[in-house]
Amino acid sequence: MSQESAIVFAIFYALLCFCIVYPSTEFVSAGLTVDHVFSSTLGSEAITFVQHHIRRTSLNLMVHSLLPAIYIRVYYMQFDAENDDTSESSVVNSHPLVWAFLVLPAVLLPGLVVAAIYYWSRNQWQNHPIARQLVKFARPDDPFSDWRAVAANINDEFRRDDKVVIRMNPISRVVTTENWVIKTSSYWINIARQGETTMVAYKSDTHDVSQDAFETVQYVNIAVIPLRKEIKEFSIRINALHFRELQDRINSQITVLSSVKFHRSVLERFVDVFKDQVAQNPTYQLEDNSIMENSDNCFACMQARPNIKICKNCLDVDEVGQTLSEAQRCQSCNCRPMWCIECVAKWFASRQDQSERESWLQQKCTCPMCRARFCVLDVCYVQQRQ
Repeated sequence: MSQESAIVFAIFYALLCFCIVYPSTEFVSAGLTVDHVFSSTLGSEAITFVQHHIRRTSLNLMVHSLLPAIYIRVYYMQFDAENDDTSESSVVNSHPLVWAFLVLPAVLLPGLVVAAIYYWSRNQWQNHPIARQLVKFARPDDPFSDWRAVAANINDEFRRDDKVVIRMNPISRVVTTENWVIKTSSYWINIARQGETTMVAYKSDTHDVSQDAFETVQYVNIAVIPLRKEIKEFSIRINALHFRELQDRINSQITVLSSVKFHRSVLERFVDVFKDQVAQNPTYQLEDNSIMENSDNCFACMQARPNIKICKNCLDVDEVGQTLSEAQRCQSCNCRPMWCIECVAKWFASRQDQSERESWLQQKCTCPMCRARFCVLDVCYVQQRQ
């Protein structure tokens, strides 16, 4: 086999190893990950969160340690054996020292990993680094409190619906429960108890996603600092869009340093401009106050009270004064107030051409309920009759 083929094989195998160690979103979606392939062995994360990750980190270490040995084995079978058959000089014969330098670590590494996993698994994984980390959270005044009791508490809280799980990248997540903050990675999980931890947002960075669409994404780095010295400090890096979601689950306030400036999205800026324009429009006088008193919350967010009404105020002309055709004119909306201003603004923005953001405010939209066409001049705040 030619040297070019060997190089191509090495590049292909390196890419394959990278996808195994650091799987892309496509690999994760297709289930081509170690976690998914060996899911029956790992057990359910939803039921036994800690035990699942003890087995998962051990299995990842085992599989990844085998990758160099597999490469050398396949290379020898495919290329060096063919060279021997064709009387060509093989790598083993030409460079015995180099070959020994590569083979020895590749063979020893899986053996050392197997020995370590065997030691960890004794006494029901009591020696595993994650179990030894959990021991630090056990109550010293309770002789029956050990790492299994702490694990049982974490498992119980993870099964609840109020937990927050944020994926930081294809191999890492941050899990926040009532009392715990946990960061998972390929070979390790970091754990901190909320009541004994300070969280500080110390850095933010913004990146362009698309130059054509002017899309940006912001990430925030947060240091999780345990108050107890024996607990290791760690950091998490999340999308700024998830910051409020994380803050709502944390029992204490996340300290944000003055150097961290949160980036406001295009949608957030548009909502503010939309509100300013609606504030200049005429208000809608409600004939019957009981309509608002008996109404439900906003149909979209189910949080705020409905405070706007769509009613035709604009003229049927364009920017230069030309009469609009019937298909372009705004229409009367007979729906009662059902939406808050923020949800209407977001709905309006979602119906526009994302590549023409400068002209969003001049465009039209349809009512979410009756589909009547309207523009921003037709959106009015509701004013109850005195």
